[in-house]
Amino acid sequence: MRKAIQLAAGDNVATLLADAVKGEVVEIISANNEVVGEMTCLQAIPFGNKIAVRAIEPEHTIIKAGYPVGRAITPIPAGQLVHVQNVRSLRLDIPDTIIQEIIKQMRIEQ
Repeated sequence: MRKAIQLAAGDNVATLLADAVKGEVVEIISANNEVVGEMTCLQAIPFGNKIAVRAIEPEHTIIKAGYPVGRAITPIPAGQLVHVQNVRSLRLDIPDTIIQEIIKQMRIEQ
């Protein structure tokens, strides 16, 4: 089974430790390598990218490793890829043309 690591207990995302395909069940582990849950991928999620471990409403903060890293711009259901198609960074302003290119290059389902 593929794994994703949730770095802090309050995080609403976990980071994939291997590529996962749509419909695949991913084991969510803690930073102590303890299983804390399972999540079904709603779309393909490449290694190193984030999966929502619970539903995230628009305007809510994305928390990774206990720190705010972004703001949801659309509803993000549990199991969905959390990336440029549904989040805006709190640290830098990425132009829409770059966001669209990332979506195209990664073949992100929308």
